[in-house]
Amino acid sequence: MRAEMKQPTILIIDDDPNNMAVVTNFLAECDYTVLVAEDGESGISRAEYARPDLILLDVMMPWIDGYETCRRLKALDNTRDIPVIFMTALSDTDYKVKGFDVGAVDYITKPFQREEVLARVGVHLRIRELTSSLQEAKGSLERRVEQRTRELAIANRELEEKIDELKRTQDALQQSEKKFRAIFDQTFQMMGVLSPDGILLEANQTALDISGVTESDVIGKPFWDSPWWTYSAELREKVHGAVAKAAAGELVRFEANYLDRGGNLYNIDFSLKPVINDQGEVILLIPEGRDITDIKKLERELRQSQKMEAIGTLAGGIAHDFNNILTAIIGYTDLAQRKLQNNGAAARDLERAQEASARAKDLVSRILTFSRQSEQEPEPVPVASIVEEVLMLLRSSIPSTIEIQQQIAASLKRDLILADPTQLHQVLMNLGTNAAHAMRERGGILTVSLSDVEVDASLIALYPDLTPGSFVRLTVSDTGHGMEGHVRERIFDPYFTTKKVGEGSGIGLAVVQGIVKNHGGAISVDSEPGQGTTFHIFLPKLVAEIAPRDPAGDESSGGTERILFVDDEAMLAELGQELLGSLGYSATVTASSSEALQLFRSNPQGFDLVITDMTMPGLTGKELACELMTIRPDIPIVLCTGYSEDLNETQAKEAEIAGYVMKPYTKNSLDKTIRKVLAGD
Repeated sequence: MRAEMKQPTILIIDDDPNNMAVVTNFLAECDYTVLVAEDGESGISRAEYARPDLILLDVMMPWIDGYETCRRLKALDNTRDIPVIFMTALSDTDYKVKGFDVGAVDYITKPFQREEVLARVGVHLRIRELTSSLQEAKGSLERRVEQRTRELAIANRELEEKIDELKRTQDALQQSEKKFRAIFDQTFQMMGVLSPDGILLEANQTALDISGVTESDVIGKPFWDSPWWTYSAELREKVHGAVAKAAAGELVRFEANYLDRGGNLYNIDFSLKPVINDQGEVILLIPEGRDITDIKKLERELRQSQKMEAIGTLAGGIAHDFNNILTAIIGYTDLAQRKLQNNGAAARDLERAQEASARAKDLVSRILTFSRQSEQEPEPVPVASIVEEVLMLLRSSIPSTIEIQQQIAASLKRDLILADPTQLHQVLMNLGTNAAHAMRERGGILTVSLSDVEVDASLIALYPDLTPGSFVRLTVSDTGHGMEGHVRERIFDPYFTTKKVGEGSGIGLAVVQGIVKNHGGAISVDSEPGQGTTFHIFLPKLVAEIAPRDPAGDESSGGTERILFVDDEAMLAELGQELLGSLGYSATVTASSSEALQLFRSNPQGFDLVITDMTMPGLTGKELACELMTIRPDIPIVLCTGYSEDLNETQAKEAEIAGYVMKPYTKNSLDKTIRKVLAGD
């Protein structure tokens, strides 16, 4: 209602204030709302903003005249429909025609006559009002026609929909079936549909392909008699029982091994789900099989890694304690040998004890090497030494009924290859333990040999991974039960094994092949049932050879320097006293790192060198070294450790340690380290 009572708004655009005042007074008498603008530009802006009902526009104005102003108003969407009446003193017909051409609806001539102004304004306001009503009536009629047309279209569409309803339903059903079939057949999981009594109604393409059968082979038959389970009577019975449980409304799930048509073994996560309708009845059973072979592989690798990590940790702890014991045995035996040089029988006995201690030292070192799983940088490695070390380990771990034969010519003991020593140990240990396993019941002969080979085109034809050049051939053979052809073909497949559960994981020979290939080599196997097995490994040979050892370098020279010796093992502390004393050094010995710190603090200049154990209660060797160097930064310090993971050359340099020595050390090795450190090398 308020909108209907609102008086019209009229915009006056005139640069003459007198004319504007006269017209404004006329319009005010009729209660019109009057807006004013003094030129064309501002008039256009006010018209756009206020949207007046009528515009009174002077013709003659500065900058842009009334004609141009009207032309611009008619060009704008917001002002195009507002009627414009020109105000002018020009009476020439040409001027009036020009005004109509640019969009004006009327003229008011000057001087203004009140009655004329109000009459022309009223008429055009009425025309605008009637035009608006007409447009509204037209719009209402168009909307009614449109509504009726829409209603007719809706009715027609409903009729068409009813006519086509059956066709649409059929098409939708076909599309749904296509989508279901596409998803059903293209999923990587084996899927099917069973009746409640276990008859196979559907099987997806994955399930059919993996077993090499067609729908006609399995559809309509009991699920437990399908080819997926026929290789195992136990598994077939398990599936039969699962169908009975699922038909009773129970979700069944278990892991199973599945043998595909190619003889490949898969780990399958199998489930059988009941489909229940609104009445609580089981109407279908849905079997699914998910391939979890890779997941199981990763789990086995993780367990193997954790097991080896635990072995490494245990070996490190044993090595630390055992090396302390060996240090005392080797040290005191050495001292006894020097005291009994004139006693031939006793000297020979002590020499045998030293030899046994050296073997024990090497054995600890090999155990640590074998248990360490981290890869090392390839380095020149004497193959013969690795073979000898591994065979010593094997001798202590395989039955005595198995004879070990080593065939290495003296000339081959200088052969080098570029390899990770730990991985090379692993290759030989895996091949050796496999050979021993093949002969564990009846015994036999394990033979390991080395030979030089020049790889040419004829060998490359047999071993495509090789390149021409000098190679070392490592041969491991046994006189065990041998292998059938189908086993021999898969011997390097990951997780393939013929051993019983708990006797092997099936990853050993796959790892061996991977290590050999990573070292630029090749491996092959020859075996026949009852004829034993022989592995040939080819590894690139380095041109360099091992330099002959200079025995004169082993002699110790000794000295007269003052040494502070620290070891929490009282026996080793006493040994240090005797060893250093026999070399001519002035030794101060303590079994306490705290006491050593006090001794040094009381007389920092009283010592030329400090030798300390690494692992001690209270202050460790590294902590003691830091304290001592805080007191006297230039004091040279040698750290002793029984386990190489405690300290290495890089760690020693980072801690500004002058030198380090591994336990068990001998008098000569200890003295060589002392002389090297004191010389500043």
